[in-house]
Amino acid sequence: MIRQIVSQKNGLIGLFLGLLVLVSAVFAPLVSPYDPYKINMAESLSPPSLSHPLGTDVFGRDVLSRMVYGARISMEVSVLSRLLSLLVGTLLGLIAGYFGGRLDNLVMRCADVTLAYPGLLLLIAVMAAVGPSLTSLIVALGVVGWAGVARIVRAQVLSIKEREFVLAVRSLGGQSGRILFRHLLPNCVSQLIVIFSMGLGMGVMAESSMSFLGLGAQPPLPSWGSMISAGLDYLRVAPWLSLAPGIGITLAVLGFNLLGDAFRDALDPKLKHLGRRE
Repeated sequence: MIRQIVSQKNGLIGLFLGLLVLVSAVFAPLVSPYDPYKINMAESLSPPSLSHPLGTDVFGRDVLSRMVYGARISMEVSVLSRLLSLLVGTLLGLIAGYFGGRLDNLVMRCADVTLAYPGLLLLIAVMAAVGPSLTSLIVALGVVGWAGVARIVRAQVLSIKEREFVLAVRSLGGQSGRILFRHLLPNCVSQLIVIFSMGLGMGVMAESSMSFLGLGAQPPLPSWGSMISAGLDYLRVAPWLSLAPGIGITLAVLGFNLLGDAFRDALDPKLKHLGRRE
């Protein structure tokens, strides 16, 4: 599968950008040239130079170092929130698709209510209610994102639960739990991988948006969104304060979206054949 992804131009670009963000996040203490929290007023608003490739902020803190640590915060929120939404959405989608009836109607109506509201507005409402913090943001993103996962998993379960191998296990006395997690869930793995990889970019965007509004990472944590917000007052005299994290968000979202498309093409043979015909 990795060979198929690398063979695609978009997949190679997405893999490079995704790994760049992930490596920066995981090895932030080794990659960062300076302490992102160290204040040095003597170098306040210094323009990009050899010693500070992306300049410094109003407190003299190195922007590149804060960008690197900002990648760690964005990936932490994005990965954990997507795992939470996958866990909740997959479980409810499996149950709704397999058992059907009133349980299916209840889960799907809850999903419809969740999807009826714009994601950003619903996220703002939840964060305003529980208070700004990274933990609250992770839980809120997971709660907001479960509905789409549940609908996709339910559709996949509905398409395969009447196939011969499922009917054979059921006729041999297989328990519902065994059928769900040993036979139905593995057939949803490819879709879940694509959902997770493409959802990372959405998670980065959501975390940055909430931090920009003051509902995510709180100062002095170096979030990309809060860095853009703090740099707006100095946009004319120090544009690098907002441009650098803005470009970082753009590249991260682009990379994960391209990587998700490459995973989809590699894991779905139908899409691959359609692409060849076109």
